[in-house]
Amino acid sequence: MPSTEIKIALRNQAIAKRAAVKGEERHRATEAIAERALARLTATQGVVGLYSAIRDELHPGGLIERLAAAGRAIGLPCTPKFGQPLVFRAWKPGDPLVKGHMNIPEPPAEAPEVFPQVLVAPPVGFDRRCYRIGYGAGFYDRTIPKLRAMHPVVALGVAFACQELEGVPAEPHDVPLDAIATEREWILAGATA
Repeated sequence: MPSTEIKIALRNQAIAKRAAVKGEERHRATEAIAERALARLTATQGVVGLYSAIRDELHPGGLIERLAAAGRAIGLPCTPKFGQPLVFRAWKPGDPLVKGHMNIPEPPAEAPEVFPQVLVAPPVGFDRRCYRIGYGAGFYDRTIPKLRAMHPVVALGVAFACQELEGVPAEPHDVPLDAIATEREWILAGATA
């Protein structure tokens, strides 16, 4: 089976598992992931690139509020045309959001562009090597190298443990994350069992 078909099947599997996390279980897991991510993020410096949750993605609101309260600069992505990297714009709680490309909430075009030193991404599915499956547009696979050409970047994922897959087919253009926080643990790229 071609890699694209495998990725589509894995994406659908991970989406179904993520959607099944509901109610109090979702709330507890989201809080645990935010705490775990915050502990790691406090050891970093620079702008933190986060995201606006869509569908059943883990909602980063609590993490955003805690980072903003600690004085961290935050950027949210503006979805570009297909084939382009994400553009991050400065944003803080209370600032306006507009419907962007694909109807994802994003900062308005007049918000200053920022170039995060830390990215927090919401994988749809992931494996122990920290390779991720998203929705198939490759935005983060283009964004991480673009930012790393400018300065060092720590790329972290936040996801429910049930989104872990046995293996994600890695193609030459795929860029693994450095680590992924779940409600159970940190999974580190390159770590051996």
